[in-house]
Amino acid sequence: MIRSYAAGFIFTTSLPPTVVSGALAAVTILSGPEGRALRAKHQEVVSYLRSLLIEKGLPVEHCPSHIIPIHVGDPLLGTKISDELIRNYGHYVQAINYPTVPRGQEKLRIAPTPQHTRPMMDKFVEDLLMVWKELEMPLGNTTCPEQCTFCKKPLLFKALEARESCKPSCDKPYCPQLAKCF
Repeated sequence: MIRSYAAGFIFTTSLPPTVVSGALAAVTILSGPEGRALRAKHQEVVSYLRSLLIEKGLPVEHCPSHIIPIHVGDPLLGTKISDELIRNYGHYVQAINYPTVPRGQEKLRIAPTPQHTRPMMDKFVEDLLMVWKELEMPLGNTTCPEQCTFCKKPLLFKALEARESCKPSCDKPYCPQLAKCF
């Protein structure tokens, strides 16, 4: 017992050969043509799902990765949406709460994969909207004032870089452009 928790012991264990072999196989696949095809498919899936969520009026926040955050703003509601989606519809969506995000910035974390199909994503959005409406969460136009560059052109997401600095130009709560600044 003491040996397992001793500081010097914990970081001296090596990875099992099967884990190393699996990681090596994954790197081999990802660095070849199959990996390039998977990345292209993944970007297509993310773009489609993000556009669909925005089109339906959900408060999608800007994120430079494949993860699509949807602003909820309440830890109880976020957890309730997450629970309802898995229990009643079979969709796993992670609720992200404090301390991972500041209070008031609670969100759902959607992580599509290259294996998701359009019918699967359409069904997911339909089910999410059902739960969203049952909980009387606001839907609607998520565009911001004229000066907000992201909201006016959400399909230009690909052109935005995570390292791009920004100055908040919109005072709309939960503006995707503002979320990018934090």
